[in-house]
Amino acid sequence: MKLIRCKECNDVVRLVHIEWRKCDCGESGGQYNDDLLSATVGGNCEVIGIRNDFFEKSREDRVSEHIDSIIQGEYNGDLQINRIESSNGPKLKMEIKKLGDNVKITFIDDRKYSMNLAGNKMPRTIEIPYNDTPSFKDISIRNKLKNL
Repeated sequence: MKLIRCKECNDVVRLVHIEWRKCDCGESGGQYNDDLLSATVGGNCEVIGIRNDFFEKSREDRVSEHIDSIIQGEYNGDLQINRIESSNGPKLKMEIKKLGDNVKITFIDDRKYSMNLAGNKMPRTIEIPYNDTPSFKDISIRNKLKNL
């Protein structure tokens, strides 16, 4: 699960795939991309991550399995966050191809974006793990990705 915290108004917004969401002051926004794992964020925000299985476990299991903490959701080498300048979105346009346990993403958007990577911060193509347990319930979008 990805959330953004606006550095201007301190509002926390949960990202979803069906719409671009913005904070109370409008200075930050974001949305899950069509691969159901990565997200596009814009504006003056930081990303917060919670493992998707966090709420499925008991407190004791979360502690014993070391999944009991909230993590910084945008870290060095992260392929899951695509940052654009505008807080108004929309999410980046991309082509997605399923490759076994991964998906290949080719960015077809004309806007500038960045990832927190060493070297090429704007790769045209990346490969990330396939997410069969997204943090939202829309079955139709899951089926769409499974049929790639």
